[in-house]
Amino acid sequence: MEELVGMQFQENNQDIDMETEWQSELRRLEYCFNIIERNIAKYSEELRQISDETKELYDNYRSNNPELHNDLSVGLDIKSQLERILNKSILARKKPYFGRIDYKEKEDGTNFSLYLGKNGVRENSTQSIVVDWRAPVSSVYYESEIGESSYTTPFGETIEIDLELKRTYEISQSELVDFYDSDVVTNDEFLTKYLSKNKEVVLGEIIATIQKEQNEIIRDTPFHSVIVQGVAGSGKTTVAMHRISYILYNYKDKFRPDEFYIIGSNKMLLNYITGVLPNLDVYNINQMTLEEFFMLLLDRDMDIKKGKYNLSNSFMKLDHEEDEKAFKDLKNFKGSMEFFKAIKEYVKLYELDTVETESVIYNNEIIYSKDEIIYFLTFFQDLPLQEKIDLLNKRLTYKITSINEEEMTRKEVIMAEVKKFKNYFGNRSKKINLMEVYLGFLEHFAQHSAWYSEKGIIVPPKDSIHILLQELSHKNIDIYDLGMLTYIKKRLKKTRDFEFISHIIVDEAQDFGVIIFAIMKELFKNCTYTIMGDVSQNINYHTGMNDWETLKQEVFLPEKDKFYVLAKSYRNTVEISEYASKVLKKCSFRTYEIEPIIRHGKEVTVYQAKQEENLVSEAVRIIQNIKKNGYDTIAVICRTVDETLKVQSLLDPYLTTRHYDEDIETMTFTNGVMVLPIHMTKGLEFDAVVIWNPDEISYQARDEDAKLLYVAITRALHELYIVYQGSLTRLLC
Repeated sequence: MEELVGMQFQENNQDIDMETEWQSELRRLEYCFNIIERNIAKYSEELRQISDETKELYDNYRSNNPELHNDLSVGLDIKSQLERILNKSILARKKPYFGRIDYKEKEDGTNFSLYLGKNGVRENSTQSIVVDWRAPVSSVYYESEIGESSYTTPFGETIEIDLELKRTYEISQSELVDFYDSDVVTNDEFLTKYLSKNKEVVLGEIIATIQKEQNEIIRDTPFHSVIVQGVAGSGKTTVAMHRISYILYNYKDKFRPDEFYIIGSNKMLLNYITGVLPNLDVYNINQMTLEEFFMLLLDRDMDIKKGKYNLSNSFMKLDHEEDEKAFKDLKNFKGSMEFFKAIKEYVKLYELDTVETESVIYNNEIIYSKDEIIYFLTFFQDLPLQEKIDLLNKRLTYKITSINEEEMTRKEVIMAEVKKFKNYFGNRSKKINLMEVYLGFLEHFAQHSAWYSEKGIIVPPKDSIHILLQELSHKNIDIYDLGMLTYIKKRLKKTRDFEFISHIIVDEAQDFGVIIFAIMKELFKNCTYTIMGDVSQNINYHTGMNDWETLKQEVFLPEKDKFYVLAKSYRNTVEISEYASKVLKKCSFRTYEIEPIIRHGKEVTVYQAKQEENLVSEAVRIIQNIKKNGYDTIAVICRTVDETLKVQSLLDPYLTTRHYDEDIETMTFTNGVMVLPIHMTKGLEFDAVVIWNPDEISYQARDEDAKLLYVAITRALHELYIVYQGSLTRLLC
């Protein structure tokens, strides 16, 4: 009896302590709100004043006062910064912070209690009441357990601490809903609570739920490259966007936003993933498709529209079935390192053929030997050909001038002598036609395959190169042609087009062949990369990457650059993850095991229809029920563009769907029902997914179709439905 009384007394004390703690947290939240409200009033007034001043400057500038241009630019810049600060404060009013850490620094014994938020909140110029999640100390919240720990500053200093409390808050519309301590509620429990909600809520809680393995990548140094293999739903894109925010926050003196480039496979994906950047306090980041990126670099040297080229990721249909093998051989070759090795060898040959390499004889003496010239071309191999020609001509001019030093009194004689040799090695301004050089390479490659073989290059069948030449003659080019043309420009033309990029982020990287990254590394010698992908989701089976080994070993530096694996899937329920794994188990390529967060949901529903009208009616019924369950984002995923357009027309009489039109690159991700082909769903996720007619004809039992189906399945957050006619693909049986 005495023992029970003691336990009851202890429980009552805990209740009292909890109530006291709750009241303390309420007071802290109220205090924080008061500071935010004061800041909002302050920033609003400052913004009003600067708006009035810039308006007056603008009016005067328009009244023929061009000298006010600089003042106006400065004013507009200050106005823009104040607008961002004010907007952050307004957002902070709804949820000023999500976490708290209490710790003691071991070195001096100082105690700290820090609240962490999406953005910092300052009480005054010297004191913060909420610490920005990107600050070095915030890594303790994401990575450390209670007890001895440490964190590292961006420049390598390690701070040893003793972590006493790690708390997570649930704050909604300025109200404290609940809070959880890490020694009471496990990380997975807290995460599952949020993942069970609809997609919009999940996106709003991302910063609070960053996991330890994700945080390690986000905070890795930007002075080397990182490659991330992440299974579907592992948060690759989220990590990439937060990594950008972290780098720009902590390395302001080293990196500028306009030097960052995000490369994606289509505009819809880019708009989707970069839409979160303003919320992460990131602005002015460049984002474009790979095609746009290469065309930007080519600029006027290769005008695709003016040249009337057809830019596509696919070739024209082949006339004969017997060409199919050559077609696949060509695709495999174009995405490989062998193709790149071949063009590099050809450019060396092109330089030797372009530059006069015979010894230079002046006054019956050799003043520049053949060996010296060839050594110069080899030693300065990273310089473009035009610059080499310019330097060789200048070097020759210097030699001739030196020989005639005793004749300096007869300046006109020396100038005449120099003029004879001014362009001895070629004219640095001579126009170079990039496509002519590229075609010259392909013709040389087809005619001298043995020469390339001797260089250690694996040569594809001649039919493959002939198909490529045929494609180019029909003005059909793809991203690999653009990449090669860009490399040719870099190697031959003296230009500053390759000097403005410091960091490149590539999402869905597995869809691009390893040659793309080899070209980029040649184009931007001092650039670092964040490369995110999943080789199990390579939808371009013959040109993309089906493993990471070549990229890791031949393009990047294994001893310097980092390779990470994100194995946990935070997107799908256990039921959906297991269904996806069933597809991967039937593949011959190496796969990465999925570790789903234990979040159960509905079993995957499979429905067989006898007729097309039954298929339509069942899909409509499913979608209507999904909407009733409160889910906002629904996708009907089809195999091809043609099937997408057909399904859209079948559903239109019964449902409001987001129309898929010919201008697919301008489509944006929206709530409601979207009917999409698989390749347009890459990197996206939906509350519920309906996969349309995965029969044995559309999805054959082969690796390339398995990867497509795996992508379609793993787009679903909560519910997955399969509707089909005829025989279900063996990949799902």
